[in-house]
Amino acid sequence: MNLKLKRVEQILSTVSEVFLISITIALLLISIVLFIEFLVASPHLLRFEEIILTGHFKESTESLKELISPLLMFVIVIELTIMLIKHQPRIVFDVLLIAIAREIIIAGHDFKNVLLGTISLLILFFIRKFLTLKTIPPGTSVIIDPYITIESLNEMLDVHIPFEENKYLVDLIERISKERGIVIKRKKTIDIANVKIEILDVDENGKPILVRVMKTA
Repeated sequence: MNLKLKRVEQILSTVSEVFLISITIALLLISIVLFIEFLVASPHLLRFEEIILTGHFKESTESLKELISPLLMFVIVIELTIMLIKHQPRIVFDVLLIAIAREIIIAGHDFKNVLLGTISLLILFFIRKFLTLKTIPPGTSVIIDPYITIESLNEMLDVHIPFEENKYLVDLIERISKERGIVIKRKKTIDIANVKIEILDVDENGKPILVRVMKTA
């Protein structure tokens, strides 16, 4: 029953990820089309040096603002696609920073909006510097379901387990065990990259269903 449930969860996870990737690709393609339209429809923005040379400072400032604002919007879209693909919540900070910077540029000479935007940027920098965990010390361990993606585990423990060949931790454990001639059973430990994996429980088919992962370096 446990095995069937795991398979259903894996199928649902795969379907969800395919749907997420489809949305991400659609978002990226739409952004590329809009970016090309932006360049075609606004060729004068790419020649703002002519305005600068003529000495019209106000016009040059407005032209620069018109150029930077939409470009920052495209950067936000790119950051969002990276976040969706890599599942890295910390990218949210980068997206918010760019979005607020864009709003400050749009606000221009509106002192109130510029002040609020600046305060928001300072708060985000404070949160990122003092309230987020930068590094996880060696010796830290977690007890997890081995059906977690290796990329998510790397993000969780700040480790560097390779995931080019295997997407899920359980697949990596089985492959490494086969290559090294290790029998998967309770209390068995496997060293992979900079982590030590201890098998805590297996199902009736010998597949690990609960493991402890400890960061070693």
